[in-house]
Amino acid sequence: MWGYRDTKDVDMPTVQVRKFSDIGPVIKAVREDRAVRQEDLADQLAFSRDYLIDLEKGKGSLYITRLFRTLNELGISVTLTYQSNDDEASDGAA
Repeated sequence: MWGYRDTKDVDMPTVQVRKFSDIGPVIKAVREDRAVRQEDLADQLAFSRDYLIDLEKGKGSLYITRLFRTLNELGISVTLTYQSNDDEASDGAA
């Protein structure tokens, strides 16, 4: 379900991430777009649903906060690119 895929021919949504809390809404939107329940995703990834809820709310840990402070200080940008269900339907992927 979650693997590498060549995306050069697919127009994929992109989100610029400046802080960890920018990631949570993307995780939630993609999960909902794929009609995946929180419980199912958490089980698949072997962590609790509560942890996933915190991720989707953008609640970071001390280590994540420090990571983004370091990235920002060094001028390193993070961009998330993901495939929506619309992209799967348009290119014939299952």
